Amino acid sequence: MHDTRKQLGLNCSIFENFIKKNRIYVDKTRIIYDLITARDKEHFYFISRPRRFGKSLFISTLKEIFAGRKELFAEYWIGGSSYDWPQHPVIHLDFGGIAHRTAEQFESTLCLELQRVAKIYGINTSAIVEPGGLLKEIVDQLALKNKVVLLVDEYDKPLVDHINNPAIIEENRIILNNFYTTVKSLEASWRAIFITGVSKFSRTSLFSGLNNLQELSLDSQIAELFGYTYEELIAYFLPQIDNLANHVGKTRQETLDSMKVWYDGYRFCDDMHKQQMYSPLSVVACLNGKRFANYWFNTGNPGFLIALLRLKGIGLEIHDVIKVSIKSLNAFDISNIPIYTLLFQTGYLTIVDYDTKTEVFTLDYPNQEVRESFKDYIMQAFSYATPEVIEMELIQIRSALISRDFDTFCLAVKTLFAGIPHNLHIAREAYYHSLFHFMFDLIGMRPKSEEASSRGESDLVLETEDSVIIFEFKFNQSATKALDQIIQKKYHEKYMLRNKIIVLVGIDVAFKDKEVTFDWAEKRI
Repeated sequence: MHDTRKQLGLNCSIFENFIKKNRIYVDKTRIIYDLITARDKEHFYFISRPRRFGKSLFISTLKEIFAGRKELFAEYWIGGSSYDWPQHPVIHLDFGGIAHRTAEQFESTLCLELQRVAKIYGINTSAIVEPGGLLKEIVDQLALKNKVVLLVDEYDKPLVDHINNPAIIEENRIILNNFYTTVKSLEASWRAIFITGVSKFSRTSLFSGLNNLQELSLDSQIAELFGYTYEELIAYFLPQIDNLANHVGKTRQETLDSMKVWYDGYRFCDDMHKQQMYSPLSVVACLNGKRFANYWFNTGNPGFLIALLRLKGIGLEIHDVIKVSIKSLNAFDISNIPIYTLLFQTGYLTIVDYDTKTEVFTLDYPNQEVRESFKDYIMQAFSYATPEVIEMELIQIRSALISRDFDTFCLAVKTLFAGIPHNLHIAREAYYHSLFHFMFDLIGMRPKSEEASSRGESDLVLETEDSVIIFEFKFNQSATKALDQIIQKKYHEKYMLRNKIIVLVGIDVAFKDKEVTFDWAEKRI
């Protein structure tokens, strides 16, 4: 597989181009074969995965397989399999390329796209001006030759792009719902249906008309269909990995270890024995650019997520570890979006554990790329400051903590807090506790919240090379009272043998007339 003549397939999502332009295609065709030849089920599937995780390439691969183009797959698993390569008409719709600023535009451009498909197959649809009618005419004509395949990519774009405009969402939802009702009515003519997207809306929201669609997003059968396994990195990219190692001055194993920290960690099923997956975009971009950086995160702006976080008032309270039920993780209604479900489906959180008894998933950031980038982005979005200003203030905060200069620390924190609009502040202690935790984590201090001792739990503990800093937070009380609690409950005693300077810090946040101030008091041991 180590063909040094093959090029990296960066920004390529058309299967035919991988072959004709001699690019590296990580062979997923054995999993595809199992999906399209299973005899105990209809081949009507829905799959959600984060953006830039290979969904479009998957759809393109299916298109060529169903079109019977065996010659393109000569060097891949399915090319040597028992698959008999029948030719099926394929209707391929990419909703990412269909304009949808208004419902009228969406309906008209969807019609234009269907008319384009009709023209490819020589079908006259000039007298039909409605999506459902166009689809029915096309399928009825194509089914005279053979059963038809429907491939839909980015089905959810006409909805998620208007997450802040419920009226347009509802209008576009009605168009989609009517479209899928027509798809259902043509059931006898379909050989297979594959619908992909980032988000999974509940059946009542969108797919009420298509009730035979099988949900595969959390199915272990396709756990390794999107993204790369460690073995695939070695099998397909070893020459490029060695080039990266030479460029950054590391051994091959050190480079692989770094790639794991940066880009591995995604899991999309409840089987903890399945491998975690590497972000395919990040891997290829890293090997192409010969440097470790935030590639996947920087390819898309999670602006709609920030809007939801602000709306729900929990943006800076996102903890590292989240517990969610299997029911809430699988799908959501458009009118009531659970933020952690959306963060999972969009790739900012992933599955790190599953309790089979309670059917509860544990979610966390998948890797260093997402952890650092997402937290930095949220801080910028909520403080309304430029990245340069944020970086300068965070550097000041980190430096002040390391040197135990709490005058400078408090001044820098006040400056940072001052940029957060008053309507985004929440009048409760837990919010500010979480905000400090978030901020310390962002600067790489690895804070410990609710640190247990024999007499209770301290709110937050930081440990530097030569000091331990214990924080206690109060809300509309006093910094002295917060400090007294640390002393009275002797939170510091468990650190006495660390041979480090111990600093006790009480912080009080005052929330009055929508103006936020805070005070502090300290004691050194």
